[in-house]
Amino acid sequence: MPPPPLLDELVEEVLLRLPPHEPADLVRAALVCRRWRRLVSDPGFRRRFREFHRHPPVLGMICNFYGNCATRFVPTTAFCSPQADRGRLRALDARHGRVLLGGRRSVVVWDPITDEERELPLPEWRFVDHGAAVLCSAAAAAGACDHLDCAHRPFLVVLVCSRFEGGETLVYTYLSEAAAWGNPVCAQQHGYQVDYMMGSALVGNALYFGCLFGDKALKYNLELRQMSWVQLPFQSQLRRFMLTTTEDGRLGLATVDDSKLYM
Repeated sequence: MPPPPLLDELVEEVLLRLPPHEPADLVRAALVCRRWRRLVSDPGFRRRFREFHRHPPVLGMICNFYGNCATRFVPTTAFCSPQADRGRLRALDARHGRVLLGGRRSVVVWDPITDEERELPLPEWRFVDHGAAVLCSAAAAAGACDHLDCAHRPFLVVLVCSRFEGGETLVYTYLSEAAAWGNPVCAQQHGYQVDYMMGSALVGNALYFGCLFGDKALKYNLELRQMSWVQLPFQSQLRRFMLTTTEDGRLGLATVDDSKLYM
């Protein structure tokens, strides 16, 4: 006499422990039988799966190639297939499951897993240099997001540009729900130009952008929509730094020297 089938609750507990870095294992589990497919495809199970593992797995990395004139997604798991290079686009930022690509007259919000894109025309063309960041809308509200399902939530893009005329720095914000850029926030530039190569860092509800040839960073408060300049430690022009968020949620700097990462 065959043993009775396991209860759905016990099967779920087993499936919850499948490694998140290989999503194909869940697909294989769904093909076992209709009952398992019903369990795996249930929204409640997917939510529990994300909560159980907490930190989303690394499924790949974004690389700029050919003098920053092309971007490539390099998968680190068999679940994802290599994507075609994004010619004439460079990666400006990556956060909360999305990648922000920059071109001459537009920026593109790209999901490297589903390969979906949304092109956003630039609101300002007459600039010296610019930096940009992409994040889920909930993160702008004092970090009120668990980041378990950001890919299916609204997002915003913050664009910082330095004008040729007037020595001004402007910050534009694009809301995906409104599908439009808002009115810019303007401040005097004080001779600083935003350096997109330094990236951006999200600390609380503020974004930080590094400046070219300087020891300053621009701080933009997402809630108050206010700009300010903060002092960074002295930076050697022989070594390029990247802005980053530390494990305890503060602003940090990172650089590579002799194949070693320094924080």
